[in-house]
Amino acid sequence: MKKLNILILFLLALAICCSSYGCATDKVALDLVEYTNQSLLGIAELEKRALESYASVTGKNYTTNEAITSALKTEVIPQYKRFVGMLTEVRPETEAVSKIHQGYVGNSETLLRGFKMKLLGLQREDPTLVIQANSLIDQARVLNEKWVEELNNAYERYGVKKEKKDK
Repeated sequence: MKKLNILILFLLALAICCSSYGCATDKVALDLVEYTNQSLLGIAELEKRALESYASVTGKNYTTNEAITSALKTEVIPQYKRFVGMLTEVRPETEAVSKIHQGYVGNSETLLRGFKMKLLGLQREDPTLVIQANSLIDQARVLNEKWVEELNNAYERYGVKKEKKDK
């Protein structure tokens, strides 16, 4: 889950770095910048909070199944569900950016399914369901790593320059 948090922080940093996008005049390049800076940056905090809540009760922070159940039920799932809902409302203008976006939507929906399945498995005390949920969550993490790579490749392919902000 820590890797997923790192990906979210990377996405936020990418949006900030690309806020002054230099000479990107291509329609896809402009759409990429708008997609990152306006569409994603506006909702990334929801995803970040949900993932931080999940990380706070899993892995090295694990204490009890009850703590995970409570976090999933009261924080993680509601916040992540809201994030996915807002993410699905994003409508990039170009086909290239839409394709990238659909990957992110699919990955996020997979992660939400994993969270819901884990909650159900914990409530039913069904270790098989929890294992399947953990697999879905891990699958979403891997897919999100590939999505970030695809987004970076698109920035490179369409000539969007990542400019560092002056400190």
